[in-house]
Amino acid sequence: MALKTVATDNFVLAMTKFLEVLSTRKGNLYLAMLVPSESGLSDKWNLVLSGKWIDEEGLQATIPKISSLLLSHVPKNHAAKIERISVLRTSDALITELALLNIPLGTAYRIHASAALTLRGIEDSIVLIAQKKPSQAASKIHTAKTRMHS
Repeated sequence: MALKTVATDNFVLAMTKFLEVLSTRKGNLYLAMLVPSESGLSDKWNLVLSGKWIDEEGLQATIPKISSLLLSHVPKNHAAKIERISVLRTSDALITELALLNIPLGTAYRIHASAALTLRGIEDSIVLIAQKKPSQAASKIHTAKTRMHS
């Protein structure tokens, strides 16, 4: 898989700031990715997101909320570049496959060649977040009562 860091693009920086706001208000994201639009225009993108809160609130119910936050937190010239917002369940195979990249929010990578993306007809995407879901066993805190002896 070919990765190239994308650091100075103002659009990517604006989207990164938006994802910080979205994560703070709604919850962690396991995937945030910009995919070139099917329209073929070089400055149009689809925003693909996945997170536990999206699963819980429902895929279709979250899109208007995300869209509203996008329009209120991203400058118009950058928001206009988002042609569509798509959400995926955290159980989607793509989430699992891209999580192996372990990309935290703050560093964006342009992905040139990835079997996981190529199989889905996606080329030249920008991954903003690709994180593993915490395992259920790891996320549970086990407590035990102890007796203090004097």
